[in-house]
Amino acid sequence: MRLLDLYLIATRKDRYLLFGPTDIVEQCEIESGDRVRRFIDWLRNRPNRFIGWSGRALKTAHEYYVRLEDRIDPTERVLKAIACSQELILHYAPSVDEDQIRLRFSGLMRKQRRKHVFWLSTDSVITLIVILLTPILAPIPGPNVFFYYPALRLLSHYRALRGASQALGSMPIQLKTLPDLSGLEENLRTPRFDRATIRIFAERMQIRGLDRFLERMV
Repeated sequence: MRLLDLYLIATRKDRYLLFGPTDIVEQCEIESGDRVRRFIDWLRNRPNRFIGWSGRALKTAHEYYVRLEDRIDPTERVLKAIACSQELILHYAPSVDEDQIRLRFSGLMRKQRRKHVFWLSTDSVITLIVILLTPILAPIPGPNVFFYYPALRLLSHYRALRGASQALGSMPIQLKTLPDLSGLEENLRTPRFDRATIRIFAERMQIRGLDRFLERMV
């Protein structure tokens, strides 16, 4: 995926959210998921009994993980979509100047990078422990999905970290004002924002998944 449209949206207390259209984010996850599946299949076909067992356990864990993907932090999913892209178009409300938007975006990316470095380190330790315990876990009946969940989270955090790092690096970023975002942000700043109005904004802007994203994040 070469070009990715993103939306930087201001909410209450000067907080900013980063949104990517659901259809584009899902397409990136399909592409990344195919690579993960190929790796798991490679493990499953190894002649070593423990490695083959690990591949089978990971396959079962991955199937459960895919079903839970939508419940993961939406920003993490956007970062993974950035990692699949070569260029960004960042849409923002015209009430904020371009320099301020660049600062907000880079600040958000640095915060996300620190977050995923921490969780990548944590899940790496847990995954290493699981690998060392594989000879003990293998004879136990059942897929041991719980033990291999951290390995899948490790891959997810790695892709999110790559996305944040790319956005802070040399990746081209176009900034474009979107007047419709001004009215949306005004609605989000109210004590109890109008969900019906948000759906109207999303339909008018033809951005898939925006209303669901905001209802969850605001």
